[in-house]
This record gives sequence, C-alpha cells and structure tokens, in this order.
Amino acid sequence: MLELNAVIFDMDGLMIDTEPVGNMLVKTSHEKFGYKITDDMFVHLIGSNEKTSKEYYYSVFGEDYPYQKIKDYREQLRNEYFKTHPIEVKKGLYDLLEYLKKNHIKMAVASSTRYERVLSNLKSIKVDQYFDAIIGGDQIQHGKPAPDIFLKAVELLGVNKEDALVLEDSKNGILAAHAGNIPVICIPDLIHHSKDVLDLTIGCYDSLDQLIDVIVKKDDKA
Repeated sequence: MLELNAVIFDMDGLMIDTEPVGNMLVKTSHEKFGYKITDDMFVHLIGSNEKTSKEYYYSVFGEDYPYQKIKDYREQLRNEYFKTHPIEVKKGLYDLLEYLKKNHIKMAVASSTRYERVLSNLKSIKVDQYFDAIIGGDQIQHGKPAPDIFLKAVELLGVNKEDALVLEDSKNGILAAHAGNIPVICIPDLIHHSKDVLDLTIGCYDSLDQLIDVIVKKDDKA
C-alpha cells in the first residue's frame, strides 16, 4: 500500500483521451503548410509545454518555420472538432477521484497544456471541483521533463514530496517527476514505455481505478 497525502494528475492521455486527437490535429495542421510530422516526432513532444514544443519545431524545421500560422490553424481545427466530439474520459477517473476525496487526500492537476484550456477541459468533464490546485504549462518556466510543474504542485498543496504521488502516461512526465524526487506511477496511453523508463516509476497500472486498492491516507501522527 502507498501511504499518501496528495496525488498529482497529468491531464492529456491520463485523465482524458485526447492524445490521438492531438496527433491528428498536429499532423493535419502541419500538412496544410507543407510540413510532415512523424509519429516519432509527436511522441517526442507528448508531455511538453508550448515553449518546449516551439523550440523543438524551430530546431527541426529551421528559422523560417511559420509557428504562429500553424498554431492558429490547429486551434481552428481543434475548436471545430470538439464542437461535435465530446471529450472522452479515461477509464476509472471518476471512481479514483471520489475515493481520494472521501479519504481526504489532496489532489492537483499539473498539465503541460496552458492553464485556460486545462480549466476548460476539467469543467467540461465536471471534475474541476475535486482539485486543490490546478497548474498549466504556461505558468512555469521550464516544461517537462524538467520537474518545475510537479514541484510547484507540491508547494501549492503544502505536502512533502515523499508524501505525494504523480500519475503520468508520458515519458516526459515520468522523467519530470523522477527529476523532482517525487514518486510516480505510469498509466500507459499511446506508448508502452521501455524498461529504462518504467524503472523510474514505482509501478505501472492499466487504468486509474486500479489505484483504489493501492493508495491510503497517510497517518501524520504515526
């Protein structure tokens, strides 16, 4: 059993099933302007915030890369897509959130997505009220795999790192939690990670509800 005071959630690919849609939108928006995004390139960027992604695109495509035009077109495509496609919730999310709430375990969201969209997504699936802190990728200096966002979450929750747990699906997220010395569990999404990545975690589970039998509230008086 894991005795905890707090659980820190990633969002895309962990709480909501948005990575396949993101893959499609990134590829389609780049194709519009004559650029090709491979699966390996998309996987490399999973878990990265906008600043890190922008730097990566320029490093790959050069200084003439039309970042803002592609971004604006991708936003247009995204808005059109979600007008007719509701956000899909990952298996076990609601059950785990209810369990943590009933057991008085603090919760935070630490997502590489910008704060405004994180909050919008959480409200869309009606879970925003569960969280004691919500942090977007535009609110920290260095994105994942740097540990900044998880360290900020721990600070806002007012807990010790060793009493918190990060839940992640991406390699960048796992690396970030490990770099911050915060225990992390992997719930795989699009990618099943190699052993060297999984060795940085304290466990790997198929779905969020499986953690209900693993997590208990830490007795601070012990």
